[in-house]
This record gives sequence, C-alpha cells and structure tokens, in this order.
Amino acid sequence: MKGLTRLCRLIVGLVFIFSGFVKLLAPVGTSLIIKEYLEAFYLGFMSPAALVIGVTLSLLEFVTGVALLLRLRIRVFAWVAFLLLAVFTPLTLYLAIFNPIADCGCFGEAVHLTNWQTFFKNLILFPCALIIFIFRKKISEHSYPFWEWVFVAMFTALAAFILIRTFRVAPLQEFTPYKGGGEITAGTKAEAAPEYDTQFIYEKDGIKQTFSLENLPDSTWTYVDTVTEMVSDGGASASDADFVIETADGRNIAEDILRRRNLLLMTIYHPDKFIRRHGVEKIAAMRESALGQGMDFMVVSPYEIEGLPEECETALADVKLLMTFNRSNGGVAWLEDGLIVRKWAYPAASKPNADYKGSGNPEQETIFTLNYNRMSLEILLVVFILLCIVKFLVFYNKKE
Repeated sequence: MKGLTRLCRLIVGLVFIFSGFVKLLAPVGTSLIIKEYLEAFYLGFMSPAALVIGVTLSLLEFVTGVALLLRLRIRVFAWVAFLLLAVFTPLTLYLAIFNPIADCGCFGEAVHLTNWQTFFKNLILFPCALIIFIFRKKISEHSYPFWEWVFVAMFTALAAFILIRTFRVAPLQEFTPYKGGGEITAGTKAEAAPEYDTQFIYEKDGIKQTFSLENLPDSTWTYVDTVTEMVSDGGASASDADFVIETADGRNIAEDILRRRNLLLMTIYHPDKFIRRHGVEKIAAMRESALGQGMDFMVVSPYEIEGLPEECETALADVKLLMTFNRSNGGVAWLEDGLIVRKWAYPAASKPNADYKGSGNPEQETIFTLNYNRMSLEILLVVFILLCIVKFLVFYNKKE
C-alpha cells in the first residue's frame, strides 16, 4: 500500500504542479476562463473577482502539488487535493455533457483539452487523491512541522514571484498567438451571427421538464415557460481572436499597422479602470518617451479615450483581442513589420527611464528577449530543484 500511495502522490503532485505553474504564467488568461465558468453557472455577478479567484486557484494547485510530491504537511494537503477534485470531477462531467464552455482551462493556454478529455483526466486523478486522503494518517509526517511549513512558504514565495514578475514586467512564457518573437497575420473580422438555443419548459403531474423545439411533448403536458440562451456570440474567442484594428469610422488598418516599423503599440482593454487609476497624463508621458527614442506611438482600446492629445494616434479593437494581445491593461509592444519584438507590462512600460528600443536592432532585441525569458525559466527550475534537494537533506533521516 505504501508503494501505491507514493505513486498516487507522484501522479497528483506532478499534475497539480504543472497545472498551477502554467496558470501562474498567465493569470489574466486564467481569469478569462474563470469568467466563462461563472457565466455558465449563472454567477456572472462574481466576475469582478475572477482574477482573484484565478490567482488563488493557481497558487493553491501549485503549492498542493509540491506538498504532495515532497510529503509536506500531507494530512493538510491531502484534504485540499481531495476537496479540489471532489468539486471539479462532477463539474467537468457537467461540462462534458452540456458543453457550456469549449475549454476547461485546467492547463491554462499551454495544453488545450476537450471537456471529455478533462473529465477522464479527473477520473484518473480523483481515485488517486482519494487513496492519498484515506491513507493520509498512515503516510508518516516529519516531526518538525515548523520546518515543513517553512518549505511550504518558500515554494509559495517562488510561485508568488512568478505572479509578480508577470504582472509588473512581462510573462516569462506566453502561449497565445501574440507572444513575443512571433509574427502577426492580419485577420478578417468575424461576421458570424450569434447562435441561440431555445428550450421549452412543460409540466405534468407536478414534474417540470425541458424540451427542445424538435422534441416537444404531447398534449398531456402543460406549457410553463420558454428559456433562450446565447450559445455563441459569433465572434472570435479570446484564444484565437483575429487581429483586426479599426479607425473610429470603421476602416480596418491592421495591415497598415503590420507594415510599420518602430511602432510602440499600447493596448488598454479597460479604459475606465485605467484612467481612474493612472489618468491620461501617463499615456501622454509614455508617448513623449517613445517619440524621444525615435519610435511611433499608438493607443488601441475598445472605445475612444477622452482627454488624449489630438496628435496622439488612436485606434479601436475588440476587448478580447486586446486582452489576448497584451494581458496587461496598458501594456505596450514593439512592432516591426508585423514582428512582436518585445512586450512590457504596464508597470515596466510606464517607468520614466523605460528603454523601449534597446540596441535599436529588432532582430537582436527579439533574440535577447527570448533568451532572457528562457534563462529566467531555467533559473526558476534550478531554484525549484535546489529547494527540493534541500528539503530531502533536511529530512533525510526521517523515514516515510
């Protein structure tokens, strides 16, 4: 039985670590998926908390996976893993059957699974978590709970560093079509009409049942109500949004933008929130800094922003595209003939001494950024491995 519990801890721990890690790399993307969940279950009023929920879930998954893998406070985190899978397994079954959203987002944007694939994944993980939970008291814990919590805190700090770096500088790794170093292809604006699903509620002998238009009941049933829901808005999803940018009069200028060089493109997907917090003065200051470095500057938002200097170039785009293009509200990207040379989150982009051009060579800057991000990921991996090694050295004489 000891071997079985070890295997279960290995499986659940590694899956949770990977799932939490890829979500930590894209917290805003995770919040978009959380919003879809909330809307699918008629909890749209909680949408403002989607980012907090997504960040909390990401941290919880990552830390729980580490704790299970390294046998840290196993009795506590066995409960956490069991409760998470006890909730998400039936939830993913519901998603698989009724398909209210296309992608569960359990592995962020790194790995896309269908709803049925997600359910079968959880169908494997849940028995493993159940075994860990049942035998949690037989999995011996170390006799130094303080130091175990210290290691839990250190791994939590490592996860928090990834989040902070993502929010304040730029993601270490992106899985969207608009990642740094990638080339953009101008898309065609989606023209598909919204799709609706209509269901009819009938009652018989005190029992209410829902029927489709093609399968209405006989006359012994009594009509009660009609429920119509939009199942598709006809537009592009957040993960495959077409690159369509327009002027105020509706002219598509995406191809013109992709032919330009030395263009610093600022994307603001929540203008009201941005203006309340930072004001238009910040935009003007960033524009002056970009122009001083020999770059053009353009602001793209879902609707026109009042108070900007008249000479400031502006354009409009769908909010889904803007959130996909740069997950930072007010973040900027250097575009060079359709190549995304480099991207900055707003806090890094708005610094008074922000250097947008670097060496001025787009190819060199792209390679530098990609190498820097890869090196940063490698350093994080080394730190993670070193923490694991230190843990084993500290508790080496403690038998499982």
